[in-house]
Amino acid sequence: MQQKKSFFIKIIALFIVPKKKLLILCKTSGTYLKILTNDKNMIDETKDGLTQSALARLADVSVTTISRYMSSHSFKPLDTSLNKNQRYSMMDSRQVVRNFILKKGSEIKKKKFAFYNFKGGTGKTSLCYQVASHTAFMGFKVLVIDADPQGHLSTSYGFSNDTNFFTLYDFLIRKIKFDDVKKNIFEGFDCIPSNLSLTRLEVELNQLPKREERFSIELSEIEKDYDFIFIDTNPTISILNRNVITFSEVINVVCETQPYSLNGLKLLMEDLERFYSHMNIKPRDLNIIPNKYEDRASSSAEAMTALREYYGPYIKEDFAIRRSEDINTSAKLGKPLALFAKKNSIALEDIIELTRYFLTKYIG
Repeated sequence: MQQKKSFFIKIIALFIVPKKKLLILCKTSGTYLKILTNDKNMIDETKDGLTQSALARLADVSVTTISRYMSSHSFKPLDTSLNKNQRYSMMDSRQVVRNFILKKGSEIKKKKFAFYNFKGGTGKTSLCYQVASHTAFMGFKVLVIDADPQGHLSTSYGFSNDTNFFTLYDFLIRKIKFDDVKKNIFEGFDCIPSNLSLTRLEVELNQLPKREERFSIELSEIEKDYDFIFIDTNPTISILNRNVITFSEVINVVCETQPYSLNGLKLLMEDLERFYSHMNIKPRDLNIIPNKYEDRASSSAEAMTALREYYGPYIKEDFAIRRSEDINTSAKLGKPLALFAKKNSIALEDIIELTRYFLTKYIG
């Protein structure tokens, strides 16, 4: 009995007092139980890279085309000792993909995207993480902003909630310089992370003039340095989210293909219309992204039918993000799908299709 009690205390201590890379081995009934903290490594530019297969999918060309291009331009893999599945640096990968997808004279028409829904659990953080990361893989200069005090997006990029770092609160309220607030993920890809300190921001914003426009005012000089800015929002109707909506040009509403999500979507659309009218601003471009679709679930099929009937103009034709364990695995690993997913991954297929849809729609 005493052994069981001691074992229980060890586990509780492990989760109450987080430590970096803490490992405990507990011997029970002749076996060892290994327990790890949830700390994850950020993308490592010296080790993480993209294979030719991944580059071909991102660029929407054949592997042979990528292989010939890499050879003709003398790109070298990160590990020259490997004969198969060679990976190329982030810098080289970004240059290669951008060459194929960005036509000369192209202009980015809309660059500021919010992933939004005041219902939790729809998957907006996961989609923001994947779309922002893969847009950066494609050679664009990207800023991703975590505007959710829960900090799940930040955790996926390797920023632990118990670590002290600057957030939007420091940038908007304390006037900390942007260069001191942003975190670099890899070349061409920056992040403003979040943690629980962001909960203080709501009260502070309420006391400021033009409280719904502070985001736009403070970021006006910074946005020109990026091709795209992606923002993950918190699942509430808050002043911070009002700031994000005012700042953004595109609102991506992530909706589960379930009945309860459809009910919430009607309320969300009505709330957006009232806010646009109250602020006397032009309605933002709207995309509704059906998420967690299951082919064999009748509820998913019924939800998709209703979405097409009532919100057809806002939905990409014949498209939904299918439910896949790869999305959860990506969050746990702290690695976007293109860095680890297999060739037949439906999650990677859907994310690349969604990312390319945005690029096609908003680059002219």
